[in-house]
Amino acid sequence: MTAINDETFAQDYITAWSTTDDATRKELVTKLYAYGAAFYSNESNDGSVEFHGVEEINANITHVNVRLVQDKGLITQGNGFAANHDVLKVSWKMVTSDGNVVMTGMDILVRDVSGKIVQDYIFIG
Repeated sequence: MTAINDETFAQDYITAWSTTDDATRKELVTKLYAYGAAFYSNESNDGSVEFHGVEEINANITHVNVRLVQDKGLITQGNGFAANHDVLKVSWKMVTSDGNVVMTGMDILVRDVSGKIVQDYIFIG
């Protein structure tokens, strides 16, 4: 993958988490994730979570979006990315409308030969 494709991929990934439009979110999740992808997170508030497949992952992203973006008004912003072969690290932050950072994280995305995510590891903090 080229740097431009990685940059676009990282931006689409952030948009999938931050858009309030359900159709756009589902379209991006389907575009980004392989059909049988796995998602892992270990959040201090939610404990360890694991989701498999595009439908479960989309439902989780929608749940997080409703809880943090729609209900609390937080804005997800990309904070850089780095690529290493088939792995993409995406850093991000969630901010209030006045710019206060309330959460930071880093996601490790393992991609298959077609460039779709097969494993997504979320690290909060």
